[in-house]
Amino acid sequence: MSFQFHIPLAFSDLLKSGGIGQYVVQEVLPVKQLRDQLKTFQSSLRALGPQAVLQHFDALYSIIHHFRSLDPALKEDFLEALVKATAQHANELPPLLEDLTLSSAQRSAHLNTLKMNCFLLAQLAEAFEGEMYKAALGCVEPGGKGRKKKAKDEGFVWESEREQVLQTITHLLQLEIRRLWSLSVVEEEFVSLVTGCCYKMMENPSITLAKSKSVRDAIAHLLGVTVKRYNHMLSASVKVIQLLQHFEHLAPVLVQAVSLWATEYGMKAVVGEVMREIGQKCSQDLSRESSGVKALATFLTELSEQIPSVMMPSMSVLLDYLDGESYMMRNAVLTVIGEMVVRVLSGDQLQETEKRARDNFLDSLQEHVHDVNTYVRSCVLQVFNRIVQQKALPLARFQPVVTLVVGRLFDKSVTVCKNAIQLLASFLANNPFTCKLSSADLQEPLRKESEKLKELREKFQEKRSAVVITSEEEWEAMVPEVREALQVLRQESSEEKGHSQVEVDTPEELCAQILLLLRKSSYKKAILLAQKGAKLFQEDAVFTLKENSDDSVLEILERIFTVTLQESTAPSDERPDDAPQDKETESVATSPEASDLGKQEMLVQYLTDAHHFALKIEEAIDVISRMMYEPAVSVVQEVIEFFVTVSQFGVSQALLGVRRMLPLVWSKEPGVREAVIGAYRRLYLSPSRESERSQAQGLICSLSLLMVDSSTALIQCLEEIVSEFVQKGDITPQVLQLLWEKFTLKSPCSPLERQASVMLLGMMSR
Repeated sequence: MSFQFHIPLAFSDLLKSGGIGQYVVQEVLPVKQLRDQLKTFQSSLRALGPQAVLQHFDALYSIIHHFRSLDPALKEDFLEALVKATAQHANELPPLLEDLTLSSAQRSAHLNTLKMNCFLLAQLAEAFEGEMYKAALGCVEPGGKGRKKKAKDEGFVWESEREQVLQTITHLLQLEIRRLWSLSVVEEEFVSLVTGCCYKMMENPSITLAKSKSVRDAIAHLLGVTVKRYNHMLSASVKVIQLLQHFEHLAPVLVQAVSLWATEYGMKAVVGEVMREIGQKCSQDLSRESSGVKALATFLTELSEQIPSVMMPSMSVLLDYLDGESYMMRNAVLTVIGEMVVRVLSGDQLQETEKRARDNFLDSLQEHVHDVNTYVRSCVLQVFNRIVQQKALPLARFQPVVTLVVGRLFDKSVTVCKNAIQLLASFLANNPFTCKLSSADLQEPLRKESEKLKELREKFQEKRSAVVITSEEEWEAMVPEVREALQVLRQESSEEKGHSQVEVDTPEELCAQILLLLRKSSYKKAILLAQKGAKLFQEDAVFTLKENSDDSVLEILERIFTVTLQESTAPSDERPDDAPQDKETESVATSPEASDLGKQEMLVQYLTDAHHFALKIEEAIDVISRMMYEPAVSVVQEVIEFFVTVSQFGVSQALLGVRRMLPLVWSKEPGVREAVIGAYRRLYLSPSRESERSQAQGLICSLSLLMVDSSTALIQCLEEIVSEFVQKGDITPQVLQLLWEKFTLKSPCSPLERQASVMLLGMMSR
């Protein structure tokens, strides 16, 4: 029985905008007629091309309407016909889209063909997707651990057809199809129609499987085309957030898609829109949606690993989450901050704004080392671990961060303690100071270099003080000689005075002459010119006399020497405010002594930082060594790994921890025992470039040191480790030969070394 059926309103509007009016499905045909109708459509497709859909839309829509009750073969044939029709239309369109003489009727016909093909193909894809999802849910029998999967039906498999469908639609969208629309404006409903099937495919958990990689790529490219060419950016941003909140498995899939849009399609703005949408989510709402929060957090962290530089400009919208209730979002934002520091804000070529941003990020990380949540404290330590391993932590931050980490060794959380130990080991392995970190060894060089720095500073200051003399001070030194010259002039005759007179036209020229004479210590001539200037230029401020006396002449000379000299050495229009007052000062600043002083200051600062760092590590060693016998196996393993690292850097207290590890060889935990034996093997049996005899000598020396002042119980522990070495063939004949040489005194050694050799031979023999 047939009946009237209206196509969805949104699509009806699409057809109406295409120019053929309100399209109504005249009738939905019964199932028994659909096979014949499909054959008719296939024949028309061969005869009329893709526009055959205009004549057979009722029958084709009826197939989708009865989809659940149709034979699989019919569905497969229908899909094949639709893909063929859409692909054929995509091949025919390019020349038509370039044809400026295309009539309105032809344009409308092609537009509706396009819309109908896309509608049918998208709806069919969603129907197949829903059917596959239900089949996946139904192929598992309930029954807990013993459930078994049903055998799959052989034949048509939708999973293998999805990629072709998506690529067909993508090919169509890459054409200039907007020319078919009036004013070249593609409706939002049409874009939602073709993107809807993509989002539907994403909802299926199987999209994350390795075999679905090609489908994920096809979906990302189709959506990328709509974002770039069809103004789908805002809608896609909102849809990304909605999908993350409802489907936890989609985080890595959407990261791949958004990264693709930002890189290959150049739509970096979509990243900012997505981050803005996340930033606008209410923190309280997120605290009630654990699955959604987890997906958002995963999305942010993985996206920062893919495109950190693109995310950087929008980081401010996420920072409010650091004060929010959701610890997962705090972890995500802190992890993203770490990626920014490592990938974007590292290196020596940073601008001032970038340095400020890096410092602000590091401040936030340091603040959350004391976060109330255990997981956040652990996360921050892991972030710092990555920053240190990538050598992205500024040297000035070493001291405060190490201090914070040492404090976390007392944390009540086992996980935090373990991460703190790992971070301290990374600090050691990636420290910028020296391969041998011992505060005792560094103290004496620091003292000597500090004294040398003090001496250099004193010498430099003396030279600087000798050179940098103000004009006032220089004048004060001249005054006695100038007064003496005045007294001599009083006794000379007027004829003698006249020989020193010169002709000048302006006060400035006269001042220059007087200044030059003062510089040459020609005080008599300078006094005579000053007296002449007082007569010639009475209106000038420099040569104004209060009374005719020696003191007035001295005042004129002082004004000329101090004021004129300062103006000549530092004119405001030629010299910046912070420029040296004269060439002598500048020469002092660039002298070899100044260069040596700068190098010495850097050396002392380096030794100071290294000494402080060594002290903090030694403080940490004392704390960590007491954690050797914690009940948590993971903590013990980290402690063992830490002492291996410490020993490689020559820290003096390392031997204490290495010796405390010995009893752990009897641990009932296999992981602990293996870690102890592996640690001693790395410490004493690691291959090196030294000769075999030198390596043997090093092994004997190290094992002997462990026996010094050790109790019988510790020596028994060492014997167990040595026996393990012998069983594994790690003890070479060269070691045995050297031990016998020491025992027989063929090789010179002390009595204690001979005694240790005897004990080691006994351990190896047993």
